[in-house]
Amino acid sequence: MEAKTWIIQWMSNNCGVSQEEISKNTAANFFDQEYIDSFAFIMFIGEIEEVFGVTFDNEQFEDRAFSTIDGLAQCIEKNRKDRT
Repeated sequence: MEAKTWIIQWMSNNCGVSQEEISKNTAANFFDQEYIDSFAFIMFIGEIEEVFGVTFDNEQFEDRAFSTIDGLAQCIEKNRKDRT
């Protein structure tokens, strides 16, 4: 499954926001949009690592793009490619 699609579905299922709303704001900071809080984010990252078989480093967590759906999806895809 494509990372961006998975992220949108996960947020819709776990954060009480419609897929339509999330899909319109994939370039926005999902913390600023109040889609997710820091506790849910920990679970979210754990599921991403499990589903996609990736791990993130501190540098990635510090990147501002990591807090947007578009940026996080790109990071996941890059990590998947680096793994192979």
